Amino acid sequence: MPGLISHRLASVALLLLSAPAAWADDSLASLVPADVGLFVELRRADDLLVPLVEPQVWVTLAELAGHPAALKETEHWQQRVKRTVNMSPAEAIRALFSQQVAFVSEGVRSTQNGVVLCRPAGDRWQLIRRWQARPLPTSGPVSLYRLPNNVGLALRGDLFIFGDQTEQGLFRQIVMQLNDPAGRLADDPNYRRLLARVPPDPDGVLFARLSRPQATSAPVASQPIAAPMLPGLPRLASVSSNLLLALHREGSQLRITAVGDAPGAVPARDSSLLELVGKLPESTLIAWAGHLDHASLAQVATALPERSVFRIAYQMHERYGTVQRLAAALDSATCVAIGSVRPQSRILPAPPVPAVAVLVATRDPQQAATEWADLFHVTLALYRLLSLKLATPIPVGEVESLTLAGQAAEKLDLSSLLGENPEQTPLGELHLSWAMDGRVLIIASHSEWLRQVLEARAGREPALGATLLLGGRSAVPSPQTVLVARSAAVSDLGSDWLQFLAGFSPQVLDENWWRNYQPEGGSVRLGIQVTEDSQRQRLVVRSVSPNMPADGVLRPHDEIVGCNHRRFATSQPLEEIQRGLARRPSPRWIDLLVERDRVVRVKRVALPFVDPIEVLRRIVAVGRLVQRVVYVDDAPDAEGWRGHLTLDLRAEQSTLGELSGPGSPAPPAPTAPAVSSSPAPKPPG
Repeated sequence: MPGLISHRLASVALLLLSAPAAWADDSLASLVPADVGLFVELRRADDLLVPLVEPQVWVTLAELAGHPAALKETEHWQQRVKRTVNMSPAEAIRALFSQQVAFVSEGVRSTQNGVVLCRPAGDRWQLIRRWQARPLPTSGPVSLYRLPNNVGLALRGDLFIFGDQTEQGLFRQIVMQLNDPAGRLADDPNYRRLLARVPPDPDGVLFARLSRPQATSAPVASQPIAAPMLPGLPRLASVSSNLLLALHREGSQLRITAVGDAPGAVPARDSSLLELVGKLPESTLIAWAGHLDHASLAQVATALPERSVFRIAYQMHERYGTVQRLAAALDSATCVAIGSVRPQSRILPAPPVPAVAVLVATRDPQQAATEWADLFHVTLALYRLLSLKLATPIPVGEVESLTLAGQAAEKLDLSSLLGENPEQTPLGELHLSWAMDGRVLIIASHSEWLRQVLEARAGREPALGATLLLGGRSAVPSPQTVLVARSAAVSDLGSDWLQFLAGFSPQVLDENWWRNYQPEGGSVRLGIQVTEDSQRQRLVVRSVSPNMPADGVLRPHDEIVGCNHRRFATSQPLEEIQRGLARRPSPRWIDLLVERDRVVRVKRVALPFVDPIEVLRRIVAVGRLVQRVVYVDDAPDAEGWRGHLTLDLRAEQSTLGELSGPGSPAPPAPTAPAVSSSPAPKPPG
């Protein structure tokens, strides 16, 4: 079942979707080795696991677990599940995972060879007879069986363990652990210390080692792992060596407490982050707030090309001290708020357009306003001067003074950047507008979004404060990070954009269209050092670089015998794999034929690839499950960091009318994109 249900369960662990239960002393952590890199246990999770087998959601969760996949492969996976356990995926979840289930792997980046432990609800012997499991020689209290697709099954009492029967790895290690229960994760001091810092009786636990001691003879999975691994917990995950997430279910809300083991002190902060987020419009889609060192942002300018207008402007402002004075006038509290507007000048009947606002608290509001105005106006004048040397300069308008929500503001129309006829583009218009509201400098991409932000801050429009205190939980007094996402509304908006693009510009929906728009061009590196065995037509892996694509998938001494589901056919396998990388069917991964322990497996290596449409599809899929997300974290104490994440499960469809601002008509309800059902080609061997 690894590679079928197991890595889906790892994906679910990243979302921690579970159901109510009491955390008893019979945790499955007492049955796995102490040195595992990832351990997830859930109780009575079947009611929420079953909806995740929907193809679009299934592929999204695979992506989160580091196993990119094509939508057309979902039917092939379902067929493999049926061949393995003679059940549909939904039936298998209900039969096997309805009581207690755990997923274990060597590390966060090596979930492909994970192991699933579970206590089924039904008669275990009836299940084994239904599967026609073949018994294997064994000794001790553990019985071993073989299922189709090289899936091994170990049975001890009412406990089932599924893993790769041919791998000399974690499955066999856990089987040995059952016969001789020593060195258990439940006794690991790091695990016990973190578990003691979360509320008692959780409904689920995720424990991850984000960095592990190096060992020369250990597999790559035990090498240091780059953090953060979880984007929702930026600071907490990036500084901790071990991370634990504990889930408590309260009706449709999932309360997750995250703790890390990196103690330390941070500068004392006030509650300005809560104020920045709490006074945003209630229609805000996503809000992130944290503390930034604005003086360090100068590094961004120095990384620009030498002839860049912005780098030249920065150097000029730095020479006169404008940048330094502005940075000194700003406070560290910063918030990025994403909303949506309907461009007034746009002709196309497109969905609402995302709009961005940056809110920065200031120490000296007057000084900040003066230095920002000087910075902007001088940069604009410099651009106009330098653009005279261009053959086809892009014109920009004049700065316009206006009043928004009773506040003085300024706006620069940048719509010309969208083309000669911006009103005929899906975006319609683009502004750079700003205003000072008390001690907060606000810069927005659309003047209408700036107006909505100012109205909410003045108390004339509903604000985001109620969502920030989701479910009545008291907010952390002085958080270091605040994240609020109305994921269902984002999903609805994304669905409408996908539907619009399918008719307006269908070519952008094909991920191959984005191959020419990658940050690093077409160059791809797997991060492996190999020895070419020309006579045997294969590549022998000498080492795997940490944090590179092959980390956690390949190991030293693995033998690569082919790629893209074809064996190497010449005495130059190095050239063949290079051609295979350039011509791989999907730009987001490459399938390697890898021989390990005398068994050939297809190992999928995820590759860095930027596809905004694919990201949008993933956001849409997640928003179908979760209505809202709220995260706040505490400043670390002597024991480490602590964060509080709340997921509000989606009970009903939200409408797009609330996205468009007051008085805007709502478009028709979006329809879900069609799901392809064509099976993927079967791998050789």
